[in-house]
Amino acid sequence: MMGPCLIPILVHLVRKVTRLFRSIKASRIPYVAVGFLAVVLFNSFMFWLVEGHVQGLSLMDAVYWAFITTATIGYGDVVPHSWAGRIVAVETAVTGIIVFTAFVSVLAEYYASLSYRRLMGLHSVGFKEHYVVIGRGGSLEAVVSELDVNMKSGNIPRRRIVVIVPSSEEKEELSIPEGVEVLVGDPLIHEVLERANVEEAGTLIIAADDDSTTALTILAVKRAAKGKEVKIIAEAKRKESIPLIREAGADHVVSTSCFSGRLLASAAFEAPVAMLLDDISTAVKGKDLAVISAKRFKGMKYVDVFHELMDKHNIMPIAVVKGRLMIYPPRLDEELVEDDGLVVLGEVEKLRRLRKEAASST
Repeated sequence: MMGPCLIPILVHLVRKVTRLFRSIKASRIPYVAVGFLAVVLFNSFMFWLVEGHVQGLSLMDAVYWAFITTATIGYGDVVPHSWAGRIVAVETAVTGIIVFTAFVSVLAEYYASLSYRRLMGLHSVGFKEHYVVIGRGGSLEAVVSELDVNMKSGNIPRRRIVVIVPSSEEKEELSIPEGVEVLVGDPLIHEVLERANVEEAGTLIIAADDDSTTALTILAVKRAAKGKEVKIIAEAKRKESIPLIREAGADHVVSTSCFSGRLLASAAFEAPVAMLLDDISTAVKGKDLAVISAKRFKGMKYVDVFHELMDKHNIMPIAVVKGRLMIYPPRLDEELVEDDGLVVLGEVEKLRRLRKEAASST
């Protein structure tokens, strides 16, 4: 009986093979392959008719001879003995050179086309549960860099990253880690989102130029996802656009302009605060904010959890998450329950070890 864990793997393989056959069907490969097969079968039959009774060859021997001769290999283990057989051999060699050369050239053209499409960002991906990042410029690069750092440090699951940019020129200008797939196209076009396989994506992050494009992109993604749940994180350039983007279907909206404005203001009169916020907002500098489950601390008071995490891991819990409510700073006697979360601050490597320890204890 097939194990349940094998079913998703088989489904994925079937989809891969189906996609490959579709791409091959759209090329000239099937026609040339049929021509090659027809030449082999025809010459096999002709050679068997004129040489089979002379040499005692079976039909499979004739097929073997015709394939070897058509492919211009010619081992010499089976050779014609009659003039009729020699005529068939000459005809097979001539047609073989023509058909085999055509077959090889079409295959080379097909794979060259695939390489060109990948180079230009016009290819498709078949990933599942991957990150899709749509946008341009510095915001997009920052998102990809942060995802890459957090995956390498173990803060988030390792998944493939797919980036969609509007033009090949912007693709060339991107400064992003190796291994990131970059697609070129308008994310409002259904075919572009299909190439990014948003239907199977785990998280989609939108950092567009303007809020109207962000809202339209979310609607396009919802349509391309065909009813499947895809977590959508979107950037809002203007505070007034946040409700609109949420209504379009974003699960979380980040107002970057408001944050950057507050950061600039803090730097004017409280420079250390601005430095701290800038440092802890990214894992690139070695320290990061993270959310961990409070399950292992069930029934404990916040003050006891604080001392335990600081003493054992040098990690500081700074907030308690209860559903959609965040309590910061929490009361010292705040009692944690199983479903709570803790926002903690610490070194990236120590956060990774803490997560690993928590996972092994559950």
